[in-house]
Amino acid sequence: MRFRRPFRAPPAPPDTPGDALATSPPLDCTEREVQRWNDEWLAYLRTEWEHQLTPYTAYPDRPPLPDSPLGLLKLQLGHGWPIALYCDREALAGRRVMEMGCGCGNLGKLIGRYVESYLGTDYSTLALKIARLVSPPNCAYVHVADRGGLEPWFGTVDTVISRFFWIHQNFQLAGWNLEFLARFLKPGGRLYADFYWPDAAVEQAVVFTPDHALSKAYPSATFRYTAEDVGRLIQGRPFRVLREEISPEMQRRYVTFERLPEP
Repeated sequence: MRFRRPFRAPPAPPDTPGDALATSPPLDCTEREVQRWNDEWLAYLRTEWEHQLTPYTAYPDRPPLPDSPLGLLKLQLGHGWPIALYCDREALAGRRVMEMGCGCGNLGKLIGRYVESYLGTDYSTLALKIARLVSPPNCAYVHVADRGGLEPWFGTVDTVISRFFWIHQNFQLAGWNLEFLARFLKPGGRLYADFYWPDAAVEQAVVFTPDHALSKAYPSATFRYTAEDVGRLIQGRPFRVLREEISPEMQRRYVTFERLPEP
């Protein structure tokens, strides 16, 4: 019998002088960052325009939420893609929910039928304009740097969700995002994060450790987080880990955080 040798991810490219991609905390994001993300979404729309521009009314189904977070990953409404969201049913149904990195509202326009209210935030002003056009009335979309628009939501959110988001965050950016999101969550509120955990048997693209800078050459690189990395990330921040679950199929380390009360 011949045994297949497991694939090992190639080493990350070496640091290149001048390759670090400048970034800022959400509330302080620059016009250059906004334009970069607007350009990204224009590129996505060239191939995904029909999916991105379809309004919530085209998805009339309301199947029951699965009883497990892994089951929710495969929930499908009508002809849409599986929602690929890891979250507990009780953290969504009738809750005040926020999504970081909401893009054009693909998740908001679907999950809005289950929640009391939904707040979507993103760096792209273009994506947010589209999101407002395709989502139900209980969904609001506010830019990450619009402090005046965001302040009414501070301390009101039960659950923060995201998908395809934390996999692209290094330590610096992930830390800024946690501090940003802590403003919104009530004490005891939950934050669901999808960290990257590559399968050694699957060929990988560029994978960095969380300490690596964001890269101009590889802006879509993923960051591989261990349990120890997650612990370092929340050190000194008002969160604790409630649960951690590995999904080899999704190549994710799903972590559920709880927002701690202020000391």
